[in-house]
Amino acid sequence: MKNRANNSIRILLLVLLLLLAVTAAYILYVVNSSTEVRRFGPEDGDIALVVTNPEGKIWEDIYRYPGMPCGAEYSFVVENNDNKRLTEWSVRIDFDAPFEIDSSWNGDFLIEGDSLVFTPDQEMGLVEFDDEGYFGAVLYSRHLLNVNSYTVIGKMPLDPSRMPMTYVLFVFYLLWFISVGSYFMSNARIEKIQKQREHDLMILNQSIMTFTSFIDAKDSYTRNHSVRVAIYAKEIGRRMGLDEDDLQNLYYGTLLHDVGKIGIPDEILTNEGQLTSEEFEIIKTHPLKGVEMLKNFTEIPNISDCAHYHHERYDGKGYPEGFSREQIPLFARIASVADSYDVMSLDRKYKKAMSHDEIEEELLANSGTQFDPKIVPFIIDMMNDGFTDKVRSEYGPSDL
Repeated sequence: MKNRANNSIRILLLVLLLLLAVTAAYILYVVNSSTEVRRFGPEDGDIALVVTNPEGKIWEDIYRYPGMPCGAEYSFVVENNDNKRLTEWSVRIDFDAPFEIDSSWNGDFLIEGDSLVFTPDQEMGLVEFDDEGYFGAVLYSRHLLNVNSYTVIGKMPLDPSRMPMTYVLFVFYLLWFISVGSYFMSNARIEKIQKQREHDLMILNQSIMTFTSFIDAKDSYTRNHSVRVAIYAKEIGRRMGLDEDDLQNLYYGTLLHDVGKIGIPDEILTNEGQLTSEEFEIIKTHPLKGVEMLKNFTEIPNISDCAHYHHERYDGKGYPEGFSREQIPLFARIASVADSYDVMSLDRKYKKAMSHDEIEEELLANSGTQFDPKIVPFIIDMMNDGFTDKVRSEYGPSDL
């Protein structure tokens, strides 16, 4: 779970880094494009220059301009029909005759030969899309001036709001923030569920351990027997390669493998002498009693297998069903080996524990008859590497 969470965080961070890289490249593109100089002439319809006809505004001033008797007021309009703003612009207007400037407004005028160069005031320096910029001048010439050509020179910054990439990035960022928010909300829910699961598991463990103590309390000489068998069985399963869920279920099943003994009379269960045939038949009923007691315990898969079948034999001569080989559930075959080992390694008043060599010899002698031959090597390895000694030292009978 933790690894999956860490991988999710890494993926989200990688996506964010990718978005930041794309955004940085996009901003650089927009900024660089905003400095691009674009030129427009009469043939370009996006930026147009309109000259107002000066008819009705013509006069003569032979005293001030004796060589150029024709004076007129010329009004100019720069129309922006592009889909971008025009900024930092100027206009060069080429006339068909020489002229002089008497006065002007909304900017600075400069004469270059027969051309007029206009630079707008600061407040006129920006012409929005579908807008106009006005300027004008009083010019004197030998006759009314005609415009031969004009050139508008300026900058047209890109408008991010008019670019599809802006919305693509916005959508990606929105999706990223939604993903991050969903992840942390989901992670919070998962953590809450995980804590609840751990709490429930703790309650389950404590309940089963308490129930197990009732089982083992029936006989002081088997105190902690169920716990040791469960630990041995789980380690056998681990060495066999079972997954974690199966190992946990195996552990619970072997903890309860002797649960049916609760229904066996104490005088029979604790009898240290030879059992009569009738008493032995009663003892043999504890697997079925265990199945009956666990029938409503459905949350753990196969929880009753160990209780039901741990006295079956690999050769089919066991009880209560007489199953053999793979007819016997795997958990029960493992429990049988673990249970037998613990019984052989346990001191009783009427029988001393068998030695290491004697137990190994007994296991090998009954491999393939009483025990599954594929499981026996695992318990022997556990004996040889000290695992079983460690368990007995930690969970040995408490009052022998």
